[in-house]
Amino acid sequence: MHPRVIWTEKPSEHAIVSWTSSVFGTDNYVVFGTNKQLNKNTLQSKSLKEGKITMRSMDYEEGVPEAYYHHAELKNLNSSTTYYFKFCTDNTCSDIYYFITAPEKDQSYSIISGGDSRLGGKKPRFAGRTPLIERQKMNKMIAKMTEEDPSILAFAHGGDYCTTADWRHLYYWFEDHELTITKDKRILPLILTRGNHEHEIGFLENFWLGEISNEHSDGYFFMTQITPTSALLTLNTETSMAGDQLEFLEETLEEHRAKNNWMFVQYHKPAYPAVKDFNREDFYHVRKYWVPLFEKHKISMALESDGHSLKKTAPILDGKIDPKGIIYIGEGGLGVPQREPFPERWFFDEESIVEAKHHLWKISVDDTIANVTAFGIEQDTLHSFSVTSKVFETKSEVHE
Repeated sequence: MHPRVIWTEKPSEHAIVSWTSSVFGTDNYVVFGTNKQLNKNTLQSKSLKEGKITMRSMDYEEGVPEAYYHHAELKNLNSSTTYYFKFCTDNTCSDIYYFITAPEKDQSYSIISGGDSRLGGKKPRFAGRTPLIERQKMNKMIAKMTEEDPSILAFAHGGDYCTTADWRHLYYWFEDHELTITKDKRILPLILTRGNHEHEIGFLENFWLGEISNEHSDGYFFMTQITPTSALLTLNTETSMAGDQLEFLEETLEEHRAKNNWMFVQYHKPAYPAVKDFNREDFYHVRKYWVPLFEKHKISMALESDGHSLKKTAPILDGKIDPKGIIYIGEGGLGVPQREPFPERWFFDEESIVEAKHHLWKISVDDTIANVTAFGIEQDTLHSFSVTSKVFETKSEVHE
């Protein structure tokens, strides 16, 4: 149960398949291949990381079942290829699902972006006691959008999947996440961000990045090369924003920015919050440590969450509105109750949107233009705009 596909650094050739089982078993593996029935030319990948999901007393009180996590890496995949797979425990196998690998050649593509898919209802902290209508509706909409637009390659989640990462919350999140699967069993790969509600051991158990090259993979910051000239940086506001992570950010931008027409970045807590206190220390640290590098390397756009409100800022550069600056969008509307924002803040202008509405963002990327649309819970268009790619040259290139 609970099938999911995770993308990390090189989604044209690598993916992680994760699932939950009700028994641990002695042999856990994924069967995969390009044949729809998986009846010939199949490959097998063993579960590399697995174990019993940590249960607390409240998990038992809530009545969620004991279960086991499994993660298998699929390597040496072909780009732009449909891979069918099923996961098995002791030869008892799931239905057959499929996903599509990223391209190795430049092409137009789209991703879905959003965060804060925590529980709905009047008392959203209580899993299983209140209806999860908003989250379920957003997930069904993701499946529908994926069916309607095959250019959608991945789902970049901005963090705060649940109220906590304990099993009584994650269990229901995984149950609802299955609603994002299309009618023909396509699974949209997740690009994971860690939020401030993911501090329990359950997050590490159930969301695994595999053997990526970043030695700090347990810190959940990495770069995903979506196409040869388009990348998404994922950062983690729940650990030090200086130190190793800042070094990673600076080195990654120095090495990769000039090679990519598009360099997006996602992280949980906002630099320019629509709802919470602008001067809060963690938001200040995003602006102090990361934003100068964003601006120096002319990132394409920043994707934020945490506030529980729809927002698009004006373009910002050097602490003021500037048409050459960076637009920050967000801010977490995948099911959590929405909050009233503060549209009078200086970083919003007449072309911004600042509203308390459930939402997700669809980012459609071409060679030089990205069309960005916020969709509401009824798949209604709430806001749309375009950004152009920013030419970035290294010092050596400028000198030459």
